[in-house]
This record gives sequence, structure tokens and C-alpha cells, in this order.
Amino acid sequence: AASEEPLPAATAAAATAAASAIALPPEELARSRTAAWVRRTLSPLGLRFCPYTASAEVSGSGLESFGVRPAPIAYAHSEAGSVASLLVDFWASACGMAEGGEEVSSIVLSAPSWDDRWGEWHRTVFPLLEASVLAAGLGRTLGIVCFHPQYETPSDAWLARHRFGHMHSPSKLRRYLREHDAALAARSSESDLRWAGSYQRRSPHALINVLWARQLEAAERRRKSSSLYTRNIRAALEAGQDSLEAERRRERGELTAELAPPRPPSASPPQLE
Repeated sequence: AASEEPLPAATAAAATAAASAIALPPEELARSRTAAWVRRTLSPLGLRFCPYTASAEVSGSGLESFGVRPAPIAYAHSEAGSVASLLVDFWASACGMAEGGEEVSSIVLSAPSWDDRWGEWHRTVFPLLEASVLAAGLGRTLGIVCFHPQYETPSDAWLARHRFGHMHSPSKLRRYLREHDAALAARSSESDLRWAGSYQRRSPHALINVLWARQLEAAERRRKSSSLYTRNIRAALEAGQDSLEAERRRERGELTAELAPPRPPSASPPQLE
């Protein structure tokens, strides 16, 4: 018999978004899916991959002692299918953020035309974003983070040249685990770590996350990166690859709620070491 246990809040939100997706125009559909993903993976209602994301609406929380105040997340959208047009849409959003002061904490720009183009997304788009941000003299003002439905952490050789916006390599993640959780490091294979790292960057659409560099610097001072990534890897591996990938596919409308059983909620939010 099917379980009557209620769905966790974040999973229920993803299921609701998927069920109503067919009636939404493309921009609203992308925003609905992206907000459900932020809630499920980044916020305290879900996996809590980002301890400074309070909800699908607000981020920058927990950094007040460093002069950073929580502010709304701005969702933006681009239908661009070419690099040139995407850069135009990116800069329209980024300039609005830079010129408007810290009225928003970040921009999450969805670009669904790139959802099946992971190779171009990480080999062409993100190096160009990095070059254009630096050329504009905004390297100390804005930070950019890369997300994609097919995200795979690039090779060590690629990351040595293009670290901008990407997840740490499995070898670095293993060093973090050895520092904070030797037992988990010993039982986690290379493929486990590659998936758990990559999953933290897998989103319902190709996304460009634009953040304040000052906020990123405050987060680095507030947290210990090795501890945070150890916690995130543990959370992903404990939830399970099959379960989390099913939730991700459901957010994209590839599964109905009935086909992917919900992940049971944890008894209490995981804490940073």
C-alpha cells in the first residue's frame, strides 16, 4: 500500500510546481521550478546546501555581523539561445544589480535554451562571463556561480585554468572529508564524491547566479569551507542518489510526484561543524 506519510515541505513544493507547470508561460515556469529548487536544496527547508539562503525569496542571512543584511533574491530569465544574446541579458540584469545598490542579495538568471548544452555552458559561456566581468572592472563587486541540469564537476586540469564559478574537484572534496569525517572519506568512492559535488550544482535549468563579492567574502570569513562541503556531501550521500535525482527530475517535469517517492525529512536541520 502507498505510504500516507505527508511529503516534506520542500518536496511537496516541487511536486506542486511540476503539477501546475503545464499551465505556466515559459518565464513563469522557469521561475517556479527554480524557486522550488532553491527551497529544496539551498534553504533550511531542504538540504541546506547554502546556510545563508533563508528561503526561496531571501538570502544573505546570517552575515549581519559582517555588515551584510538579508535581501530579496531577484529571479531573471533569458530566452537567448546564442552566446551574444545571453551576454546581453546577463549584463542587463547584472548592471541593474550593480547600479541599484544592495536592494537585492543576488540574481538567479535562468536560461532554458541552454539546458541540453552543458559542454558549451561550461567551456564557452562561463569563461566568457569571467572575462567580461573582469574587463568591466567588476571582479571585486560581483561574483558568478555556475549551475546546470547536467552539471559535472570539470577535470582538475580545467579547474586549474577556469576555477571561476565551479564546484571543487573530487580530490579536494576528499581532503575536506579526511579533515572532518575520516569514516565518510574512507567509505566514499571517487564516483560518490563526484556525484555529491556535482549534485550541489544541478539545477532545473541552466542558471547564472550573480552575487555580491562582498557577500561571498563575508561568507568565507563566517564559515570554514572544508566543514561546509563535508556537511553538504554527507547530506547528499545520506539522502541517496536515486532519491535526490528523482526529485531533481520531478522539478524539471520529467517525473510525476507518484513516480518518485519523497525523501523522509531529517529529525533536525544539519549543523555546520
